[in-house]
Amino acid sequence: MSCQKQISSIAPEKVAYWFFRLNGCLTIVNFIVHPDLIRSDEPRSQRTDVDILAVRFPNRCELLTSGKPMRDHEVFVSLGKIDLIIAEVKHGRCRLNGPWTRSHDKNLHRVLYSIGAFTKGDVSRVADALYRKGYYSNEQFRVRVFAVGAEKNSQLPEGVVQLTWKELLEFIHSRFSQYREHKAQHEQWDMEGKWLYKLSTELSQDKFVSTVLEAIDRF
Repeated sequence: MSCQKQISSIAPEKVAYWFFRLNGCLTIVNFIVHPDLIRSDEPRSQRTDVDILAVRFPNRCELLTSGKPMRDHEVFVSLGKIDLIIAEVKHGRCRLNGPWTRSHDKNLHRVLYSIGAFTKGDVSRVADALYRKGYYSNEQFRVRVFAVGAEKNSQLPEGVVQLTWKELLEFIHSRFSQYREHKAQHEQWDMEGKWLYKLSTELSQDKFVSTVLEAIDRF
């Protein structure tokens, strides 16, 4: 059976997860922001969810001991700070859902409290910067909102990191192609990761990108 038939459709969050993972990010997919339930009339449903929540450390380097370390995507060039990433993933144009743009909802506050990187007194300042600019930085942390989609959106705050599917998939293909032997033993990977690896070893970069995009569109 060819790898194209093993997966006919794939969730965009699953593909984005592999991009962040291959760049050394420790990730949580579909991080749920639960309700406070402090009022009897408050809805019991979740407030929202983060498609991908990730942390990446400044000294991250894979294959350093080989003398030929891997080069991660340029958006992860370290400033010597711990990266905290809140990513929204879309089929189409890059955009942020309402819960991440309405500051009065305080969903970003809840996410930051859950992560625990900042003191309670600092959370409001960090959240305010993320709502306004999509970016916050201090001596220790760099916190960024990422938007993944088919095309970039000039209406998003200037600090939001926008990545297109083409850019993201070209990186995945390049990583798996250049380090095919290093990544060959991967029985522990999920089905999507195995499929992306196998596909990258069989197809050209352009064909790989178009094939995965078709699978995303069918999801």
